[in-house]
Amino acid sequence: MPFDPLPKTLTDLLDAGASRPLVALDLGCGDGRLSALLRKPGVHCFGLDRLPRVAGSRADIVADARRAPVCAGSVDLVVAGNLVRHLLPAQRDAAFLDDWLALLRPGGSLFILEDEPTARPAAAANYRDLQAFLARLWPVGRGPLVTLDTFRRRLPARLAALVVESGTGANHWPQDAAAAVAMLERGRPAPGDEAHRLAAAITARGLSCGRQWWCRLRTPSPTD
Repeated sequence: MPFDPLPKTLTDLLDAGASRPLVALDLGCGDGRLSALLRKPGVHCFGLDRLPRVAGSRADIVADARRAPVCAGSVDLVVAGNLVRHLLPAQRDAAFLDDWLALLRPGGSLFILEDEPTARPAAAANYRDLQAFLARLWPVGRGPLVTLDTFRRRLPARLAALVVESGTGANHWPQDAAAAVAMLERGRPAPGDEAHRLAAAITARGLSCGRQWWCRLRTPSPTD
């Protein structure tokens, strides 16, 4: 799912592609909307997803993001949007980041983008509760929203040393509240069930991402 707006620090990196061709990899690209935002003149962005195009993804590479079949040291930019939260429950030390960093050329950047669960508006709280509900339904494949502070606390020293910047901001990307309610009601939940209560809350107060956070890790360059 995309982010609106993309962090300026990321758009600055993408704009650099106008003067020097960049190769970017969008991990867990899904329907390709984030990949489309990453593609700018001079930026060659490839989407990776474990679902093939016939299943609705826009993947250029069909593979598990934890084992990307990409040559080490061949990419300038790796972006993972709303993917880390699904992997952290199984690897609390975020060791999968080591594999992603290995794909980067010297001086390359890994950008983590995630929805921030601490937004206060009711519509954003509904989004947070919806993600937590889906994570409980499929704990092997999904995880609840995670805060930037939690993510950074999980980083071991070797990874924390590579963080060059992080931050939070609004995420205005629209959510389809009607589709979410239809999904929750598909199982015909009984009054009082969690799915029923959540559908009622979304109907009454809407659905919104609220806020986002990002964290940029950078591999050392020869000039560092």
